[in-house]
Amino acid sequence: MSENVTAETLLDAEFLRKLERLAISARKVQLGLAKGERKSKRKGSSVEFADYRDYVQGDDLRHVDWNIYGRLNALYLKLFQESEDLTVHLLIDASRSMAYGTPSKIGFATRLAAAIGYVGLIGYDRVSAEAFSQSGTSRLIPCRGKAKARLLLSFLASITPEGATHLAQSTHTYVLRNRAKGVAVLFSDLMDPDGFEPCLRKLQQSGSDCYVVHVLSPDEIDPPIVGDLRLVDSETGEFIEISSSPMLLKRYKDNLTGFCEAVRKFCLARGIGYIFAPSDTSFERLTLEVMRRGGLFR
Repeated sequence: MSENVTAETLLDAEFLRKLERLAISARKVQLGLAKGERKSKRKGSSVEFADYRDYVQGDDLRHVDWNIYGRLNALYLKLFQESEDLTVHLLIDASRSMAYGTPSKIGFATRLAAAIGYVGLIGYDRVSAEAFSQSGTSRLIPCRGKAKARLLLSFLASITPEGATHLAQSTHTYVLRNRAKGVAVLFSDLMDPDGFEPCLRKLQQSGSDCYVVHVLSPDEIDPPIVGDLRLVDSETGEFIEISSSPMLLKRYKDNLTGFCEAVRKFCLARGIGYIFAPSDTSFERLTLEVMRRGGLFR
């Protein structure tokens, strides 16, 4: 990471205590990989009653409702709600452009990912994380429980942006390798020459509850530039020379507003949660208020 961020400084102790009042909210009931704290589509052996069904030969007689048999002279089996775990997928765009800004986009994105991951861990959800760019992929083995918080924070603090953006292929590979449905959150500036649409389609096809945290730096939103400049693409090295003027800046801002609105509408049409996150936004407000209103936390 470009800033001096460590596991100890990513989230302070006071903020961690505030996060412990939250839980990850899953809009869809998913099939988990193991027993956990979430309601499942499956019927199982918890104490929470779910439904009745007709008895068939071979069913366990201990689950027959004998009170109903006494009244109706018919055998019905009591079904109970199964509880399973939830997988929280944290996907972080670690391309070179994410190093830009003060605070950097990658620094802000990893703090947000840390907050979401920590809430998942204390809720005993299964948390996995992956950072990717064209230069390669680094991943955290899925883990659960508060005791794994340091492992998660250390992984996120170690992410270094480099290489070109590789959103669609990286997301496709991740979805193929991680079949567990749950809650998937992508952190990115979405500045991919191939467009953001292929990546978000892949994410949606995973079947998880999907969210996009769109991170931009304040200098990208309102560039403080004057005079004649050479603008260099941090990922490709390509450059253009411009003469800054109020008209040019207005055109740039209009285009950026149109881009962000296009992403928001694309997400809205497909049931993907969209969270706009300028890197100078109050981190606490974004996490404790905006993400809660957006349905990610409860």
